Amino acid sequence: MNPLQSQTPDWQALARIAREKALLVRFGETDESVAALASGLVYLATPYSKVTLDDRGNWSFHASADAMERASRVSARLAKLGITAVSPIVMAADMCHTDATLDPLDADFWTRWCAPILAASRSVVVPSIPGWDQSVGIWHEVREAIGRNRTVHVYAGVSV
Repeated sequence: MNPLQSQTPDWQALARIAREKALLVRFGETDESVAALASGLVYLATPYSKVTLDDRGNWSFHASADAMERASRVSARLAKLGITAVSPIVMAADMCHTDATLDPLDADFWTRWCAPILAASRSVVVPSIPGWDQSVGIWHEVREAIGRNRTVHVYAGVSV
């Protein structure tokens, strides 16, 4: 089965396919290598849903704020290198923190909301933030980027 058809992240299979078929997926990236290659609007894909749950499986405001801060730090580092990285997590978390009627874990809603940002972006950056490799949302965004022939920069190295 083609890993790009799977809803479950399989980064090792994607790395094999990227190497064999020269997909626009680059593993082992750094801020500097992204800055050397990326231009235009960059979509910053960071984990959220799973990393914002508390021990009982409920959404946690504090864990959400932590996820937002981690994404903000990467955005700031890239900005200093001249990269315009847009973080849907920073924007969405802030909205959820100020409007309790938004469900931060409504995957369908947030997928639709993120779609225009992803479509407008020239590339996707996946930093090595804990939880990135288990994130179904990031996996979806990477699959979408590949389908749009966009470069995907994955900071973590993946052994194949």
